[in-house]
Order: sequence, then structure tokens, then C-alpha cells
Amino acid sequence: RQHEEAEVEKKRQEAEEMEKQRLEEERHEKEEAETKRQEVEEAEKQRMEEERRQQEEAEAEKKRQESEEVEKHRLEEKRQQEEAVAETKREDAEEAEKQFMEEEKQQGEEAEAEKKRQETEETEKLRLEKETQHQEEAVEETQRQEAEKAEKQRLEKKKRQHEEAETEKRFQEAEEMEKKRLEEEKRQQE
Repeated sequence: RQHEEAEVEKKRQEAEEMEKQRLEEERHEKEEAETKRQEVEEAEKQRMEEERRQQEEAEAEKKRQESEEVEKHRLEEKRQQEEAVAETKREDAEEAEKQFMEEEKQQGEEAEAEKKRQETEETEKLRLEKETQHQEEAVEETQRQEAEKAEKQRLEKKKRQHEEAETEKRFQEAEEMEKKRLEEEKRQQE
């Protein structure tokens, strides 16, 4: 009986040991399952975190590109405006230069025309003065010749009268006196 009891006790202990091992294995399996679950959860969490990070980066990159594009457009518009302003200024400067050159040319032409007009006026004035001088000289010459002719005629007449009225001596004296008188008159006229 003791042997049977010992056998029963032994079996009980074995069964208890097996149950203990089973429970231990079950606990171990649960722990492993929990560990795996946590690992899967952590991996999922990291995957989602990575996905969120990538989305944020993609969004940030998109915004950066959009900002870059906006800035590019702004700079392009600014460049075009500056070019337009520069072109307008260049055209204005060209127009001003053209007008200045035209005015200068016109003033030059006017000055040239005025110079020619003055030269023509001066030439005409000189011509008229010369003509007047020639006319005056011609009148003076005519008057001088007429006076000479009249004087010559007067002298000839006087001489003839003296020749008729006086002797050769008287004639010579008279001629000498007349000569002196003529010389004096000529000197005074001069």
C-alpha cells in the first residue's frame, strides 16, 4: 500500500511538474507573443513615423519648390520690369540725343544761312559803295575835265587877247604871272 501511495505521489508530482512545465512554456510563449506583438507594434509605429516624416519632407520639399517657383517668377517679373524701364530710358535718351542733334543741325544750318546772308549783304554793301565811289569819281573827273577845258579856253582867249594887245615882253610877263596864278590855284585846289 505504501508502494502504491508512493507511486501515486510520484505520479502526482510528475503531473504537477508537467503542469508546471506546461504553464512555464505557456507563459514563455505568451511572453514571446507579447514581445513579438510589441516588436510588430514598434515596427508599425516606426513605419508610420517614417511615412509621416517622408510625407512632411515631401510636403516641405513641395512648399520649397513652390516658394522657389514663386520667387523665380517674382525675380523674372522684376527683371522684365527693370529691362522695360532700362529700354524706356534708353529709348528716351536716344530720342533726346536725336532731338539735340536735330536742333544742333538746325541751329548750324540757321547760323550758316545767317552767315551767308550777312556775307551777301556785306558784298552788296561793298559793291554799292564801290559803285557809288566810281560814280562820284566819274562825276569829279567830268567836272575836273570840264573845269580844265573851260580854264583852257579862258586862258587861250586871254592869251590871244594879250598877244593881240601887248608886245612879246608883256605877253611873256603876263604868261609868267598867269602860270604862277595857275600853279597857286592848282595848289589850292589840291
